[in-house]
Amino acid sequence: MKTLSFIKQASFKNPHPQEDFFLISQKYPIFVVADGVSLNFDKDSDYPKKSGAGEVAKIFCEVVIREAEKKYDNFSEKNLEEIFDIGNKAVLEYNVSRGVTKSTINYWNADLFSATTAFLLIKDGDAYWWSLCDSGVLMFDKKGRKIFSSPAGWVTFERNKPENWDSMSEKQKIGTLHKDYRNGLGRKGEPMGYGVVDGEETARFYLNTGVLDAGTDNLIFVYTDGFENYFNLDQFIDIFKLWPSDLSTKLEDFISEKSKTDPKKYGSEKTLIAITN
Repeated sequence: MKTLSFIKQASFKNPHPQEDFFLISQKYPIFVVADGVSLNFDKDSDYPKKSGAGEVAKIFCEVVIREAEKKYDNFSEKNLEEIFDIGNKAVLEYNVSRGVTKSTINYWNADLFSATTAFLLIKDGDAYWWSLCDSGVLMFDKKGRKIFSSPAGWVTFERNKPENWDSMSEKQKIGTLHKDYRNGLGRKGEPMGYGVVDGEETARFYLNTGVLDAGTDNLIFVYTDGFENYFNLDQFIDIFKLWPSDLSTKLEDFISEKSKTDPKKYGSEKTLIAITN
């Protein structure tokens, strides 16, 4: 099995510290990424030099890898949610330790530290995965054709967003989004918004999980949302098809060029783990 991992800070002006994190098990084929959700500040406010969201991403990945390694020998699909819950509780503990609770936040510059995540564990030819919000898992066959994509993270919110959404100010949108729709459930307990790891138990209702046939010569990506637009580029997938010895260099050069060409579309912070057998 061959793997390549890549994390890159935003290549255009970005006031935030690094908030992506990833880990790969040193014992087993287990992979996890997390993308800390940036806090929102007024334009004249200074963003913290050390991000609580970045710390949450790190803590979550560390706990997930540790727990997945414990369960690897007898791993089954039900373990996905169990491990996620343990990681989510670790994030709750961190938020509480920082004095960040529902009674102390304003859903703007004082808010729950949170992250999106994607996970992959391969055992006996099966690929166990999860995705949450806009971090995800993709699989391509050896010809570069997409054969699996984890569900999009914002579909439920788009169906349920307020009728006056377009007339809201940015601050109103963010406040409403975080207060009413983040890990939010409807009257019948149904998901109505979007999910993130932030310590809330309702996050589990937004977790997408499943088991894939890892196949032979398939290419699997575990990624954060900064890479989403790259997967639509045939040239990007072509880089991985033959898995050349200088893959890292080719990838770096391609990303650098695309980021310069269209920084808003291709230049945001991003993390990628690529796996093939």
